[in-house]
Amino acid sequence: MNDDASQATRDAPDGRGALRPRARLLRTLGNDLISSDKVALIELVKNSYDADATTVLIRFEGPLESGEGRIEVWDDGHGMDVPTLQRSWLDIATDTKRRKPKSDGGRRVLGEKGIGRLAAARLGDELLLVTRKADAREINLLIDWSQFDQEDAYLDEIEVAWEISDPDIFSEDGPAASVFSESGSETWIHGRGTLLRIEKLTHAWDAEDFIELRTALTRLIRPRPTDHAVTIDAVEADGSEEGQKAAQPDFQILVELDDVPESLQGFAGPIDPSSDLRTPHYRLSGSVDANGVATLRYVQQEPAVDDDLGEKTLWNNDKRAPQAGPFEFEINVWDRDKDAIQRTLTASSPDGPAPTPKDLKGFRETLDDVAGVSIYRDGFRVLPFGESGDDWLGLDLRRVQSPTLRLSNNQIVGHVFIGADANQGLKDQSNREGFLAGVAYSDLQTLVRAALNELERRRYEARHPEKSQPEKKGGLFERFDLGEIRAALAANYPGDSRLIGLIDDKNRDIQEGVVEVQQVLSRYSRLATLGSLVDRILHDGRTVVTRLKNISRFGKRDLGKTTLSAVEKIAIAQKSMGETADQADILAALFNQIEPFGGRKRGRPKEVRTRELIEKAISIMQVEADDRGVSLAAGDADISTRLDEAEALLVLVNLIQNAIYWVSTQPRDAERRVMVDARNNADSSLTLIVSDSGPGVADDLRHRIFDPYFSTKPDGVGLGLSIVGNMVEDIYGGELALVQEGPLGGATFEATFRRRV
Repeated sequence: MNDDASQATRDAPDGRGALRPRARLLRTLGNDLISSDKVALIELVKNSYDADATTVLIRFEGPLESGEGRIEVWDDGHGMDVPTLQRSWLDIATDTKRRKPKSDGGRRVLGEKGIGRLAAARLGDELLLVTRKADAREINLLIDWSQFDQEDAYLDEIEVAWEISDPDIFSEDGPAASVFSESGSETWIHGRGTLLRIEKLTHAWDAEDFIELRTALTRLIRPRPTDHAVTIDAVEADGSEEGQKAAQPDFQILVELDDVPESLQGFAGPIDPSSDLRTPHYRLSGSVDANGVATLRYVQQEPAVDDDLGEKTLWNNDKRAPQAGPFEFEINVWDRDKDAIQRTLTASSPDGPAPTPKDLKGFRETLDDVAGVSIYRDGFRVLPFGESGDDWLGLDLRRVQSPTLRLSNNQIVGHVFIGADANQGLKDQSNREGFLAGVAYSDLQTLVRAALNELERRRYEARHPEKSQPEKKGGLFERFDLGEIRAALAANYPGDSRLIGLIDDKNRDIQEGVVEVQQVLSRYSRLATLGSLVDRILHDGRTVVTRLKNISRFGKRDLGKTTLSAVEKIAIAQKSMGETADQADILAALFNQIEPFGGRKRGRPKEVRTRELIEKAISIMQVEADDRGVSLAAGDADISTRLDEAEALLVLVNLIQNAIYWVSTQPRDAERRVMVDARNNADSSLTLIVSDSGPGVADDLRHRIFDPYFSTKPDGVGLGLSIVGNMVEDIYGGELALVQEGPLGGATFEATFRRRV
C-alpha cells in the first residue's frame, strides 16, 4: 500500500457494511454444486418426492440442442401457496426441511440444504413454475435465468414476480389431467401439484445422456426388498415388518419424449427396476444393528443354498460402538466367467437357443451399467455411491491384493439402506454427492466390507470344493522340479543323453532360481515384519526422547543453581548420567529388535535361545496387543537352537498377530490371552507354538486357511499363514499345522523346523 492510500485508510471513518453477492452467483452455485444435468433432474425429482407426490413425469420436447428444446417436470405433490413459495422455494439455502424433517404425508424429506431449486438454473435459461395446493388458487412464476448472468447486476437487484389466478393447469380437467392420463399413470392425485417448465436448454441431450439418466432413475428409488429381507424402517415405524410395508409410499417416475429423433424414442416409458440380473449367483442380505451385530441370510445358485446364518458380529472394536447403523443391506454377486454366465442365460430361457458370444457380451455390459454398491437413505438413492467408477468400498484394491477370494466392483449389485434419523453422523457434502469423510462414514465402510467378507468366504467354498482325497501339502516350490520328466525320458529314450543332459541343466537353473526367489521372499517378509515394529519404535522411542530432554533440561537447571555445593552438583550430575544410561539401554533394546530384519548379508545362524526369541516377538507385538486388550505370555521352555533369528521372528510375529486379531473378536468380559511356547521333539526337530483363547477355526475352514489369498478377516490379504507355512516347509523341511485342541480353548498353530536347527 502506498503512502497516500495508507493515509486515506487512517483518515476514513469507521463504518459497517454487508456482503453483497453478484447476481451471477446463483448460476455459479448451480453449475458448481450440481455436477451434471442428470444430477439436476434427480434433485428436482427429490423435491417432488418431498412434496408427497405419487407420480413424477419428466417430459422432453425437442429439438434437444443447446439454446433450444424444453424439459418439463410434472408432479402431483401437495403444491405451494404464496407463503410457501416465498419461505421455501425462493429462499435459497433455507433450513425449512432441516427444521421439519418429515413431509405432511410422513415421508422423511431428502433435501435439507435448500439448494435443489438451483438445478433448474443449470438445466435451462428460462423457468416457468406453476403450482397449486388442493382447493387453492394457482400460482405462476416466471424466471429468466439469463438475467443473473449480467456482469454489473447484484442479486438483490433482480426481482421475480408471480401471478395468482384461478386453477388452469391443475384444474379438474386441465392440462395436468390430460398429461398424466396420456402417460398411463393410474395413481396421480387430481387438483394439485407443481410443473417446472425449463426452456432454452443449456446442454444438448443424446442417447448416452438418456442411458445414464434412465439408469440413474431406475436405481433412484429403493428396490423392493426380497421376501427374507429384514427392514430397519419397520422397527422404527411400529416395530413390525408388516407395519413398514404398509407405510411404504408408492412413487413412480415416467419419462416422455416428443419431437425427438426416432433413435431416442426408445428411452420413453415408466422407470421400472431392471428385469435383467434378477437371479444373482450369490446373495447376502440382512440388517446390522447399532452395535455392529448383523442378522444374515445367504442364498446361492449352484450348488443350491438358502441358509439363515443367524447373528454375526461385524464390528471388531470393543473400545467404542460404530457410529454408523442401524442399516439394512442386500449384496448380489455374479461370476463373470463364460461358463457361469451361460448357465444363467440358459436357466432364464431353458427352451430358447443356446447363448451366443453376443449374449454373453450383452450380459456383461448390462452388469457393467448397474454394478456397484448403492446407498439409499429413507428410500431414496444417495449419489454418487454405486455410480460407474465409484468404488467407495475399495473393492478393486482388495481384489488386487487377494484375487482368488475377493470380489471386484463390477461383479456386485449391492444396496445399503440407511435412515437419516438413525445415522445422523452421515452428513452430505455441499455438492449433494456423497458423505463427508469422518468416523461415521469410515465405520459404514468397515461394516459393509465385513458383511461382504461373509459372502466372499462362502463363494470361495462353492468355487473350490474340498477334494475327496486331499493332496499332500507340499512347499510352495516343490512343483519346480523336473525330476519326473527326466525319469520318464530316461525310461523311454535311454540312449538320448543329450536330451537328458538338457533336462538336467534346466533343472539346475530352476533350482538356482528357486533359491534366489526364496531369498527375495525372505527379504520382503522381513521388511513386512519390520513394519510391525514401527508402532513399537515410535511409541517407546518418543517416550525415551522426551525423558532424555527432561533429564538434560532439569540437570542443566539444577547445576546452574549458585546455592549448591560442589558435592551436591556432582551428585546431581551422577544421577542425570545414570538416568541417561538407563534410557540409552532402552533405545539399544529397540535397535536390537530391528537389527535382525536389516538388509545386511547374514552368515551362518548363531546359537539363540527360544525364550529370547519368544520374548522379542512378544515385545514387537505388545503395542497392538495392548490396543486390542489382549494379554501376551511366554511359556516356560528355553531351548537352544540355531534358527535364523529374523526368520524365526517372522514366523512368530505372523502367528501372534493372527492370534491377537481373533482373540480381540471375543466379548470384552471373555478371556483374551495368547500363549507362545516351544518344544523339543524326539526326532530332534523344534516346534514353536502359538495358542490363543479366540473362537478357534471352524471345521469347514480348516482345509482352507493355508491357501494363498484366503482370509476370513474382512480386509485380510490371506498371505500371512501361507508365507509362514511355505518358509517353514521350503527352508526348514518342516510344516505349519493347526492343532485340533489347544491349551487355551481357541486355535493353536505349531511350526515345526526339521533342518538347520
